Amino acid sequence: MKHKISALLIILGLLCNVLPLYSIDDYYNFPKQSYKGSVTYESSRNLCLFSFASSSSDPTKEYLIKGIPSVLLSELRSLEYTYVEYPKPNVIYHSFGEAPTSTLQERIDAESPNLKRKKKEINDEKDLQDLRSGKKQLAPEKDPRYVKVTIKQLLDRKPPKPDEAFGLATKLNCDYMITGSFEVKDTELFTKVFLYDDFEGKTIPFEQKTSLTRAYQEMGPLGESIREKLQGKDTTTVEVSAAGEEGALVYLDGIYLGKTPLVGKKFPIGKRSLFVFKEGFHPYKQDVQLEKGKSFQVDVKLSLKLNNSFITVTSNVESDVYLGIQYLGKTPLNRIPIPAGMNRLRLSKEGYIDSFRAVDAADNGEVNVDVEMREGITEVYYKNKQNVFLDHTYKDFATYSLYGSLLFYASYVYLNYASRQAYSAARSQVTLVNASAISSFYGNNPNEFFFWYGVQNSIIDDAESKGRNLKRIAGTLPMENRKDRQLVAGPMVIMMGLMLVSAATFYILGLDEETVEFGYLPLNPSAVSYGQNAREGYGYMQFNLRY
Repeated sequence: MKHKISALLIILGLLCNVLPLYSIDDYYNFPKQSYKGSVTYESSRNLCLFSFASSSSDPTKEYLIKGIPSVLLSELRSLEYTYVEYPKPNVIYHSFGEAPTSTLQERIDAESPNLKRKKKEINDEKDLQDLRSGKKQLAPEKDPRYVKVTIKQLLDRKPPKPDEAFGLATKLNCDYMITGSFEVKDTELFTKVFLYDDFEGKTIPFEQKTSLTRAYQEMGPLGESIREKLQGKDTTTVEVSAAGEEGALVYLDGIYLGKTPLVGKKFPIGKRSLFVFKEGFHPYKQDVQLEKGKSFQVDVKLSLKLNNSFITVTSNVESDVYLGIQYLGKTPLNRIPIPAGMNRLRLSKEGYIDSFRAVDAADNGEVNVDVEMREGITEVYYKNKQNVFLDHTYKDFATYSLYGSLLFYASYVYLNYASRQAYSAARSQVTLVNASAISSFYGNNPNEFFFWYGVQNSIIDDAESKGRNLKRIAGTLPMENRKDRQLVAGPMVIMMGLMLVSAATFYILGLDEETVEFGYLPLNPSAVSYGQNAREGYGYMQFNLRY
């Protein structure tokens, strides 16, 4: 009989745990749900660069152990993506349900229209096949076949041998590994490089012979060959000039290639976005097509930006004046032409503290700036917190006010604690608190009872009076008022509020040209379209917190 009862209890326990599952199924309506499958592909790969092994033990050539990979690194820095025709899927979401029409992420986005997410262009292998066939075109940052490359320098590790690459790549999380060896013969340097591809499971060798004295200068082609191999796609030669203008920055798909005149740079074929930028000129942007076996040459013409605004700068001492990074001259300056827009003005003089001013020059307008230079050391003034703290500015009084609010808050906490302690001390002195005990005491000896009652009542009145006085001085904050969550004003609460208001007031009064800094930064080259107001940068405002 006992076994039957135990079995019944076990069955009832199982039913109690199983039945809620049906309610979950009904709530989420699992049988009618259907989602289209999707794939998330790899987004980055690690390129690990190791030191090189020497074939001899000559200590005078040890600098080449880290020197050679450092030179190769300078060529590989421009490698932002590697092209992988069949990228590795990270997560695969399988389809389920009847006639699925949208992926899980698309369903979530549809149910949350106010929540903005980056649209996913490639959801499955079919979309990827459309990219391969040319039916769909995407920028490299959206194309999963372009996998971002992150370079990890492991120059302090012992150079691995080719047969050790497989296990070491997994251990160090390296998708690609570059190592090698070198040998010095008389005045020649023989370099062997091994590029290990962990995904393909193969090692690609490279060799180059250079002179020992000019090895670093002559090793550029070796680094370029490795970079071309890592790019993983057919490349072509890119040559860009800017109608004789030197030093213009050249970008392809947002990747910096160099300065004009740009000659002999290799880049993967396909539709690309060319961007050329030089300070003082309008930016140039154009979509170009790089074709296999055909070098790309272009000579762009940059339009000069006219300085149609003026600035006049005066100061109490002769100082050097800079607008951004451009040197304007020494004060006083009278109607110097400058570009329109926001920028930062800096005045500098030996023995004086650098002064900064925000400049917002309107078209065909004039900006007048008068600066009073102060004696001191710029590095000490802006970096030494005590130096700035003790100059008694509005910001310092704001800090003092914050400290004052903390002091009054500490007093508020102490007074509330003392008020509670007054009640606690009185509670220990009140002996009879039970109604039946008081009634019995009164019946046995009325005279003694009245005396005792007077003493007890005096203790309670004194405690209540002291507690109320302390509480009245402290006040009550809303979060501590359990009765109605209202603010009860008291000297400590009022002074806390005044100190906080004073801190905010002093800080606002202290906002000057050196605290609120305006600046000018270049835009992401790939985000600028030629002809759109000729913007090559944007203005910004930031606060310089000096304490």
